[in-house]
Amino acid sequence: MLEGLTPPVRKNYVCKVDFYLSTLKSADVEILRKAVENQEAWPARTLSDQLKTRGVSIADTTITRHRRALCACYRADAEID
Repeated sequence: MLEGLTPPVRKNYVCKVDFYLSTLKSADVEILRKAVENQEAWPARTLSDQLKTRGVSIADTTITRHRRALCACYRADAEID
């Protein structure tokens, strides 16, 4: 019954933080990069909420995982090694 069962092919090698860092205008990229790096001024939930008001949808959990290097961006790097 389960013959040929294989895991799905992963298509996402970056998280939404990295996606937006690679698609926004350069001025916006720098603003986003600094906000993601500044955990004291920008708690993940606050940053997520403020980004959503500007049309950038990144969940607070995604921001947290990216900050901790636990997201798809870093897993992709580990898989290449």
